[in-house]
Amino acid sequence: MRKYGPICIGAVISLLFTGTAANSQPPGSTVLCQSYPDSGQCVAGDAQCTICHTVPPERNPFGAAVSAELAPGETRPLPTSTFVAALPDALHAVESADADGDGVSNLDEILAGSLPGDPGSTPGAAACPRAGSNPDYAVCAYDPAYAFKKMMLDFCGHSPTWDDMEAFRALADETAQRQHIATGLATCLDSEFWLGKDGELWRIAHPKVRPLQALKMGDDRGTIPLADYYDDYNLFVYTQIDDHDARDVLLADYFVQRNGTVYTRVDELTGQNMQRDRRAGFLTTNWFLVYNIMFAPLPRAAAARAYRSFLGLDIARLQGLDPEPGELVDYDGKNVTAPACRVCHSTLDPLSYAFSNYNGVTGRRPEWGTYNPARLERYFPDQNPTLYEMPENGVVLGQPVSNLNEWVQVAAASDAFARTTVLDYWRHLLKREPLTAELPVVASLIEAFRGRHNYSVEAMLHEFVQSEVYGAP
Repeated sequence: MRKYGPICIGAVISLLFTGTAANSQPPGSTVLCQSYPDSGQCVAGDAQCTICHTVPPERNPFGAAVSAELAPGETRPLPTSTFVAALPDALHAVESADADGDGVSNLDEILAGSLPGDPGSTPGAAACPRAGSNPDYAVCAYDPAYAFKKMMLDFCGHSPTWDDMEAFRALADETAQRQHIATGLATCLDSEFWLGKDGELWRIAHPKVRPLQALKMGDDRGTIPLADYYDDYNLFVYTQIDDHDARDVLLADYFVQRNGTVYTRVDELTGQNMQRDRRAGFLTTNWFLVYNIMFAPLPRAAAARAYRSFLGLDIARLQGLDPEPGELVDYDGKNVTAPACRVCHSTLDPLSYAFSNYNGVTGRRPEWGTYNPARLERYFPDQNPTLYEMPENGVVLGQPVSNLNEWVQVAAASDAFARTTVLDYWRHLLKREPLTAELPVVASLIEAFRGRHNYSVEAMLHEFVQSEVYGAP
């Protein structure tokens, strides 16, 4: 697998383009959602790979049925353009069948959001267990007492006291109880448990920061100090609180200082070297650049990390692949144009060009985490000659961009960013992925977050806590 360079996906991808599994290709989930935009599979983003596959490239019964109808008579492997053009007709050809034999047609399953290739996945929520009674909670409906207790645990870190619960139950009606929950949530959102160092918001940020204590500068210094990731946590928290615009996690040209649970915006910060006109929020902090770029001339890891962390698209899992038409250029001589690598790199490399002039740990320390338009010539002499022809302009989510500032503008305005933000909190609070029947609630929260809440996380959380998904036992 290393023959195609350090980040080639290798064996799995090669099966997609060679041999018998070739007619299953990554754009499939996108094309399916273009064909069935109202599908429950597509409400919260592109369809799951599991709609057609068990473990890619292996197909489930639905995937096998689609494959049999896909451009019959065409030589395999299919070019991506042929695959994309033929897939809608193949999908429509199998709509009336029942690939998994569960008594529900493929079309009904696609529209409902269940999996037409999995007999254990069928439309509709499980029936509410009405037999018997629960003396404590109104099972299968929004129960204010349950929601109040859960809210206190999730956002304040402790259960309400006996007196708190008695006072809550004594409120006049459900409207008063819901208002009490909203008031309590507002208080908890300012708590040490939610805001403080190592608090719940820091936990949500962990996968984005990827802290490594051995490399930390500043407080809690590590053995090989390179940069201070506490600055990254501070910036993340600031963008998530007090009705601030959550898009600033990508757009901020400022930094944030913390004093206890008080987060304050500042124009400059010791240890952060990035020129202000080249800042792109979280993606241009010293820690992000030092940790994700290091010595790489073409910063694919930085682009992939940003794509995964803030847009919820993991190229290693074949997510968010949107191959650019035209010739892929192998600027750094990693053989990325090989068939086994092209499928991912035709998306990843154009995604990475905008990071190419941002420095990691090459040069002297004051040069780390800075923008240098001559970075490749300055720090990477005697490389593959085409390296110095690499452009800074690239593509993100199918849109051409001239630089990283435009990259983050496109990303922050996207459905993917709003969806990822909402789902980060969903997973954190419910400890699971959305169920099929809950996808309309996810879609409603995303729409509200982007619309009437104006990208305020706290406003979105108030709506989430008042929903039946959150408050039903």
